[in-house]
Amino acid sequence: VRYYKDYADGTDLGVYGAHDNVYFGRPEDGTLESEFSGNLVEICPTGVFTDKTHSERYNRKWDMQFAPSICQQCSIGCNISPGERYGELRRIENRYNGTVNHYFLCDRGRFGYGYVNLKDRPRQPVQRRGDDFITLNAEQAMQGAADILRQSKKVIGIGSPRASVESNFALRELVGEENFYTGIAHGEQERLQLALKVLREGGIYTPALREIESYDAVLVLGEDVTQTGARLALAVRQAVKGKAREMAAAQKVADWQIAAILNIGQRAKHPLFVTNVDDTRLDDIAAWTYRAPVEDQARLGFAIAHALDNSA
Repeated sequence: VRYYKDYADGTDLGVYGAHDNVYFGRPEDGTLESEFSGNLVEICPTGVFTDKTHSERYNRKWDMQFAPSICQQCSIGCNISPGERYGELRRIENRYNGTVNHYFLCDRGRFGYGYVNLKDRPRQPVQRRGDDFITLNAEQAMQGAADILRQSKKVIGIGSPRASVESNFALRELVGEENFYTGIAHGEQERLQLALKVLREGGIYTPALREIESYDAVLVLGEDVTQTGARLALAVRQAVKGKAREMAAAQKVADWQIAAILNIGQRAKHPLFVTNVDDTRLDDIAAWTYRAPVEDQARLGFAIAHALDNSA
């Protein structure tokens, strides 16, 4: 409960008691609203909170095979440990990384693996012959593809933003850069290239999540990070709370004494500024929000940059 309310800023979970009865849960029926509720499964020392998606086809942890991996649900790159049993992905657990996710994952990263186990998911290579589809093994598929490429004079490769970097790179090397298409619309591709250029050449520093938690001011420009990179939003929430922790530290109060920190801080927060075209999930802790078209948000960003540096 302390994690959910004090760390993740959840509001719909509590501990309630009446005489000899103690209840951990919501005041009314429903799904926990926080995007980080799944961490309760790993944090809970008594097993009060369980993973319903895993309970549906439960097996003991020592009967599963785990492997280190990286979450592919967004661009943050949280470290995970997927667990497999009988050729089926059964659960995702957090894998500690001190500079990225450390102890926590978002619910999309923890529970969003169901598509891997779809019964109608293609699991073997298939070749079309007339109106029929013939199932091939891996060796037949590779040999057939190699024969087609040898006999072809002009070959193009169509990549995908959903495929891994390694797969796209291998395809581009196979067909040549001039014959490779990323699978992304031309306009969007240009914007992505511009963003990469700015990051590479613009002198912009990209901090780790752990660093973000120590910042004393945050500006989120035109993005609802809870939807596009939820683990980043959790780091921003810790940064905002840093003001109260600093006030408590000045009085030699330990960081784990959250009740004392809240009393000392009296809702004091580091400033968070959010701009977007609509409401965002960080508005509840923002000192200031700005709703405007994208063009006006860009103008605001340029104005802030100019105020910080006259040459900008």
